[in-house]
Amino acid sequence: MDRQNSPSDPNGFSDGSGQTNKTKRNRQIKIVVGVILAIVVLALTFFAGIMSAKLFYGDGLRSLLWFKDQIESDYYQDIDEEDFWQAAIDGVETLLDPYSQYYTADEYDAIVNADQGIMDGTGLSFFSGTNTVVRVALNSPVFFAAKQADISIETGVSLTGIGGAQDALVNTFTAKAMQEELAKYKSGDVVWLRFTDAGVQNEEQLVQAQSATVAVQLSTYIESYVLYAAQGKAWAYLYAQAGSGTWTDVSEYVSLDERATGKTAVLRLIEFNAGAAQEFERALEQFSSDGQENLLLDLRNNGGGSVLIFQKIAAHLLRTGSRNDVVMTAKYKNGMSVNYTVNESDFSRYFSGKKIYVAANGNTASASEALLGAMISYDTIAYEDIFLTDTTETEAKADGVARTYGKGIMQQFFYNSSLGAAVKLTTAQIFWPNGKTIHGKGITTQDGARASYAASNGEYGDPELTRILASIDGAVA
Repeated sequence: MDRQNSPSDPNGFSDGSGQTNKTKRNRQIKIVVGVILAIVVLALTFFAGIMSAKLFYGDGLRSLLWFKDQIESDYYQDIDEEDFWQAAIDGVETLLDPYSQYYTADEYDAIVNADQGIMDGTGLSFFSGTNTVVRVALNSPVFFAAKQADISIETGVSLTGIGGAQDALVNTFTAKAMQEELAKYKSGDVVWLRFTDAGVQNEEQLVQAQSATVAVQLSTYIESYVLYAAQGKAWAYLYAQAGSGTWTDVSEYVSLDERATGKTAVLRLIEFNAGAAQEFERALEQFSSDGQENLLLDLRNNGGGSVLIFQKIAAHLLRTGSRNDVVMTAKYKNGMSVNYTVNESDFSRYFSGKKIYVAANGNTASASEALLGAMISYDTIAYEDIFLTDTTETEAKADGVARTYGKGIMQQFFYNSSLGAAVKLTTAQIFWPNGKTIHGKGITTQDGARASYAASNGEYGDPELTRILASIDGAVA
């Protein structure tokens, strides 16, 4: 802190400390000099610390810092420092498995919102690398808008055009082009989206395809993750705000109700996320009141989600289970094992005298596979109760080796509070209650699961589901 100089006192009065002003001034001078010397020593120590620290850096880090210095001093263009470090992080990611990733503060915020079901945009999700819709989020803008065009877009349909006006659609046939076009719009904007009934990949195919165009206003919404259908009706939780959903008849917005008219109800679990456990329990209550003989648990294209939600859902599905039973074990590289259990087991409440079947495919992964493992381990289902989508053969010969995805590992988020960033790392391998792990293998038809023909994992109109229900109900497919 700077100090102000004051006029000298010619009379040499004491300040009450027993020291004259002259003595005091000499002492002050010494103090100032001492402070200056201390600052110099601290500065030298600081820079010496940096230099000595560099001596202890590994060769890789020293090389990276040297590379960065050379770029800053000699490269013909300026490289933003943040871009440099992001590129370095991206490079490290290539050393890890596909599930481990670094997230910037904005990206992590989006994940936190998604874990609560809070989304923004149209509500469309796509098969990797394609313009084909894998699902329309329940309660999203497109979910309601699709009714305008009288088109079911639960699965298999393609998004082929995006525009700010109906007569200004930009054709999109790749995931990259589609994402670039959608990124031009923000929440509140109205866009026109064109859907076709097949996987259209070029202009010529687009001319031949049947299309429907709908106006959609992008907005924030709360996604639902369970769709239930029986007795010609379909139900889902619809949310006005987080945590306050209403169990609603959504038959006018989906086509699932058209199939569920026999003895089997369909419960489609889309992800283990947000309010899925509450929604699942409400669907089971509906199943009980409907009095259906069978339940088809549809896990096709369910890539997993939260372990906590998996535990809550598994608690309803253990035929021979009881409170505190283990439904999954995680084993870490240090030899530690962690058992994940259920707080209750109320299978008989919903399924006394009932039969459960499961539909799965090559995109059924992680928590979905763990749930299947728990159900098999506690005698809820046998392998032959699982219908596995077979895309390798023809309809007349669907007996290839169909499988689920085969993800028997678990990830964990590590948050950096000072940066707001996070990293997701694979930390453990997952084992079923019976000791089995399916990582890298999945559940297959060789295990005894039934092959279920489909041309792909997302055919428009979902003819595969129609065939599965016919098979369960004993009708002619």
